[in-house]
Amino acid sequence: MSMTTTRTVDVPLRTGFGFQQAPLELTTKAFPEADHPLIPKIDDRYVFTKHAFRRLTNFLDAPRSDFFYSWGHFGTGKTSLPMQIAARLNWPVLSLDGSRDFNPDLLIGRPDLQKGAMEFLYGSLVESMINGYIFIFNEVDSCPPGLLTALHDVAEGRPLVLHSNGGEVVRPHKNFRMICTGNSNGLGDTTGLYRGVQPLNRAFLDRARMNETKYPAPLVETKILEQIILDEYGQPEPETIRQFVEIANRTRERFTGDGLAETDERLTTVISTRGLVQWAELMMDYREVTKNPIRYALEEAILGAAEPEDALAITELARSIVGQNWVDDPEDD
Repeated sequence: MSMTTTRTVDVPLRTGFGFQQAPLELTTKAFPEADHPLIPKIDDRYVFTKHAFRRLTNFLDAPRSDFFYSWGHFGTGKTSLPMQIAARLNWPVLSLDGSRDFNPDLLIGRPDLQKGAMEFLYGSLVESMINGYIFIFNEVDSCPPGLLTALHDVAEGRPLVLHSNGGEVVRPHKNFRMICTGNSNGLGDTTGLYRGVQPLNRAFLDRARMNETKYPAPLVETKILEQIILDEYGQPEPETIRQFVEIANRTRERFTGDGLAETDERLTTVISTRGLVQWAELMMDYREVTKNPIRYALEEAILGAAEPEDALAITELARSIVGQNWVDDPEDD
């Protein structure tokens, strides 16, 4: 589906992205077409933060033959940010997830038999280059570096030669942008938390605009939960929201080791923002049918996928923060 090549629609930062302190005349540009099937869906509950928004929109406006690399712990929103910006700018997105068994054909493409004739099917990277889409390569540092050689020319803004398609030369559309995400800053896993993370080629990273994505500040997560609970359930839960955010941040401290004493045991499970939202939504679903909806929802959203030791530690942490409203009686429902 073709699109215009110029972003001509003004989107105010205040009304379009929720920056209430921004002057109304401060805008960014969007494409006029809003019905392309690859434009992400807007999440009205998403909360943008100033610095990450500024860095990424600056890259989208002026890429200068660079690419954007967002790294950080899982569940911090490395992919959500570009997806939600693209949704408001009417910018189509294609994405891929990396792994140690990643097939480069998914990037480039391959010949395939179509209706009795051989036809070259473009991969997500090439299709994005041709059509001017945003290409998001998630968990790029989970791929063996040797499989990523096709990205090197693209990262430097050069054309891509498709040897498997007769040497076709693909030049990047002026609206093409490449965004990569990973759990490391490209040097490999220095934390011991992510098995399979590989160091990336330094020549590849040389063109990267680096952005560390951290879990949102407590005030931001509080705002996210307030919006969800008020919008969906119409009930303010200020003390419960405060407890949820505190529990999530305490698990993160024990996950990353920040501020822990040497004798403290680290967790291998963490409550991400995504998990926090799911926990809050389930808690509200169960608040009328169980004695302890907080615990009941925690088991479903977080603890079911945790190691037994982590599940016990998180339960004890939640019990200590929730206090007298925590009920340990067996459920009979």
